[in-house]
Amino acid sequence: MQLYFLKGKSKSIWGNNKPFLLFVIAQLFFLCIIKLIFYNYNYTLLFAENAELNNIATKLTMIGWSLLYDGIIVLTINAMFLFFLQAANVLMYSFPKVVITIVFFIVNTFVLLVNVIDVFYFKFHFQRLNADVRFVLDHPFQIFFHQPSYAIIFIVLLFLFLFLFYYKLHKKFYKQFTLGSTGVLMSLFFLIALSILWIKKETVARKSLPTYPLVHISSKHLPVVQNSFHTLIYSLFRDGQYLPVRKYFSTAECDSIFPIIRYADTSLYSNKKNIVLFIMESVPYDFFDSCNIYKVKMPFFDSLIQKSSFYTNAYAFSFESNKGIVSVLAGEPTLTDIPLYHSPYVNMPITPVGKVLGKNGYASFFCIGDDYDNFGFAKCSNWLGINNYYCKTDIEKNKEKPMHTMGMQDEYVLDFFNKKIVETKQPFLAINYNISTHFPYDIPEGFGSQLPLKYTPSMKAMSYYDNSLSVFFSKSKNESWFNNSIFIFCPDHWMFPNQHSTILNNRNSFRIPIIIYDPSNTQKKVNTQLASQFDILGTILGIAGNKEDYISYGNNLLSSKNKTDIIFTKMNANLYQAIDSTYILGYNTINERSEYLYNFKVDDSLKNNLINTINIKTQQENLTKKVKAFIQKATMQYNRQKFK
Repeated sequence: MQLYFLKGKSKSIWGNNKPFLLFVIAQLFFLCIIKLIFYNYNYTLLFAENAELNNIATKLTMIGWSLLYDGIIVLTINAMFLFFLQAANVLMYSFPKVVITIVFFIVNTFVLLVNVIDVFYFKFHFQRLNADVRFVLDHPFQIFFHQPSYAIIFIVLLFLFLFLFYYKLHKKFYKQFTLGSTGVLMSLFFLIALSILWIKKETVARKSLPTYPLVHISSKHLPVVQNSFHTLIYSLFRDGQYLPVRKYFSTAECDSIFPIIRYADTSLYSNKKNIVLFIMESVPYDFFDSCNIYKVKMPFFDSLIQKSSFYTNAYAFSFESNKGIVSVLAGEPTLTDIPLYHSPYVNMPITPVGKVLGKNGYASFFCIGDDYDNFGFAKCSNWLGINNYYCKTDIEKNKEKPMHTMGMQDEYVLDFFNKKIVETKQPFLAINYNISTHFPYDIPEGFGSQLPLKYTPSMKAMSYYDNSLSVFFSKSKNESWFNNSIFIFCPDHWMFPNQHSTILNNRNSFRIPIIIYDPSNTQKKVNTQLASQFDILGTILGIAGNKEDYISYGNNLLSSKNKTDIIFTKMNANLYQAIDSTYILGYNTINERSEYLYNFKVDDSLKNNLINTINIKTQQENLTKKVKAFIQKATMQYNRQKFK
């Protein structure tokens, strides 16, 4: 091996390392361009209602952290490649050079690819890519081609350019390494850097984690700063396993602040009622709010609300379906990046709704119009002890029926759902998870032609779902099981009512409708009490006459014993919110402090951050105490520690 720098030929060193230096500069340039596109494309999600967070000083801070993140990624990956190539050169191996260089091309392209994907995917989960993407990759090509045409053209042109660029670099790299005259400087640089990292491993590890900048900047800025490859690799490495217990209070004090052992209620019903639960995909409260510009005219729901209990102040816990299903059916928060039922914490103590109802003589089944176990719902259903699971492959002549990108259209699934209910012995829990209101909202051709022109695609999909439910109820109301049933409607999460007007509000973006309909009691009740997805489990168990205590982060909506006074939501992996009847507080578990406090009664757009305002210090302390107790209870439960 020729060590040119020992011979004073520094000019040759820099000259021979030009391919590498050119690549580093180009790769950083590409990442900066993608960050700028990300910033502008998702601006309304991050800063539209908080312009004060977007001043020049803040922008400079974001740029600095962004360059640090991207620089670490580019240099770490490619210094390693140079090191291995140099090792192959010293050992006189030619074949590994080609293999390593091909891997270099694939990995560096992937770094850019995941960052490009996040430009458009961010609005669906409001944080950078993590391990959860492994469980939501169903129908990727169909969803890709439903993106705006300019986005598809941009991605195709970008990767065509990258292919040509990397191909030329590949030739230069291979030529230089064949001559044995390059890579020495950068390989030595990598070895020195590795030694420094080892000496300062604790400091470097802490500062290189995707969450570290939260200590210095607002969590609103974090997605702009982060590199998606970094967050994905870190999350995959952690794989839902790193969840330390947060110990803020003694166990007894924590239990007094926020107990999760709920006591069985006396049933309101003398006989065992059938329970029919509709988990509604991506349905926001906006569609039901008569004061909202996105109110949808829904003959079925508009009529149903007139004879039901309608909860107008209800919230989802998170933004993803695989978290929503756990909140609704298990009364549990998902703290891991990946779905709880796929995580190492799957054996933690919970109340499996199917098994508990089974002890009370109930049969149970889950029905969805998607492929088997998409999003892991079959695994979740089994985890919760639900007896049977039906998907589109169980529906007769399923290939002949109109399809949505994500599965079968609702009207056909609901028809099948009705048949399965008729076949099931009473009492039962029947769960339908609908599809048609999921992005990209492709409803049957011709249905939307009679709808108002101002309707967005998601509004049209909601109108179609409303029509499908109307048909289902028209067929079901004369069945023997109908009048002895309770119907519950609860979305899995909120979603933009208009995908082209994407403003994220820390409170309103969690608001969902919850409706409980009892054909034997058609009195209209508009309930403004706080409610959440966590309350559905307790409500189901209460209807079924369950006499055992159970674990839940919610209450029974039909009981007068316990009323929910605080709602908890999760903005991202480390930011939790506590919401009461007036205030919303955001608590960051990385720096262990409250980031914001808003009075949404007088500040619906949440522009005036009241954190540390003296005259509402008591409210801030109370909400902080409650959210800490919530987090402590959850982390103790996850780690199977005594939580009572």
